[in-house]
Amino acid sequence: MPESFPLVSIIIPNYNHAQYIEDAIHSVLRQTYRNVEIIVVDDGSRDHSREVIGAFGDKVRPIFQQNQGLSAARNTGITASRGEFIGALDADDMYEPEFIETLVAALQSRPDADGVYCGYRFVDHLNRPLPQIEAREVAPENLYWALVDGNFLVPEAMFARKHCYDAVGLFDTSLRALEDLDMWLRIASRFKVIHTTKILTRHRILPGSMSTDPTRQFENRLQVVKKNFGAEPAPTGEWSGEQRRAYSRAYLVSAVEYLQAKNEVRAYECLRSMAIAQPALLARVETFYELACGDQPKGYRGEFASINLEQNARVTLRLLEELFADHELRLAGFKPSANAHACYAFGLLAYGQGNIRAARKYFLGALRFQPLLIGERAFVGFLLRSLLGATLIHSLRRMMGRSK
Repeated sequence: MPESFPLVSIIIPNYNHAQYIEDAIHSVLRQTYRNVEIIVVDDGSRDHSREVIGAFGDKVRPIFQQNQGLSAARNTGITASRGEFIGALDADDMYEPEFIETLVAALQSRPDADGVYCGYRFVDHLNRPLPQIEAREVAPENLYWALVDGNFLVPEAMFARKHCYDAVGLFDTSLRALEDLDMWLRIASRFKVIHTTKILTRHRILPGSMSTDPTRQFENRLQVVKKNFGAEPAPTGEWSGEQRRAYSRAYLVSAVEYLQAKNEVRAYECLRSMAIAQPALLARVETFYELACGDQPKGYRGEFASINLEQNARVTLRLLEELFADHELRLAGFKPSANAHACYAFGLLAYGQGNIRAARKYFLGALRFQPLLIGERAFVGFLLRSLLGATLIHSLRRMMGRSK
């Protein structure tokens, strides 16, 4: 093939996904970009995966090994790969036909970049689209900390030059989850990673998958943070600014995941640890916006209609009450601001749901907790809309000659 069409290696690790791997392989075979090698690493499957993989003949390079885990399977594929570019496609996920062509072109047009990620769509086990689509734009210089704040990438959305793996090493086999986050942090810390907002992959949500186990996610998330930022200091010990940000965000993300699993006890433990690491997060509306969306599973996040706001608000305020009752934490000074910003977040969500009466209740509650919010232009705008209605406000602006 000409140099403008370099070889691309797609690594597909598989363990007992005979039901789905055919879709994954077909999604690579249907690519508009043709110079591709497909390496399927079967990690000791006990179902009929071997037969499904074998049916593709020489269209794939199969490697069969004893069960060693997802990271080890990916590493086997990377080591065996011959391509200039590498993509990692899990056996239950799929590429859209233009995935490879688009991302190769993106990197060829940016010789200063070594990685690229794309947008993706969530689908259910039957490949039916779910409401959530992720197409986040993050500048390369901000990607590392965006990932620390909360991993928004999925493995199949990332695409990189092979020398990135040569430089940072292979996937960490000690991690049983979030091994992809650890890898992207290592790559983003050393190389420029660009993005395209095009939706080019499908990420399948399976009931009971590893990514839906909050304890597995929590334990491995802390392991990734410890690996990259050092051991968590004692509550009264010396914290660096980076440690505070990394650990507090890890605990907040885990608190949300435990709320999704209806485990308020563990959610509170994570919220408490977050407050120890970075109490200032209690004064941010974004913190409570995330907590108030706590009952949304993957595939539905950001879907206003699916949020049980009244229940989530009760749970969040109950957790806050418990937090401030813990005198050992000495957080009393944050109580008015935390309750105010919690109500502010609830108001925004209610407004998004079209429930103006509830939005008004929460915005007025926020103002009672922290009257100084009246000085924030954005808050006042939402408050007025909830009190007067957007149509009336627009009419008043027109009457006063301020309509744009």
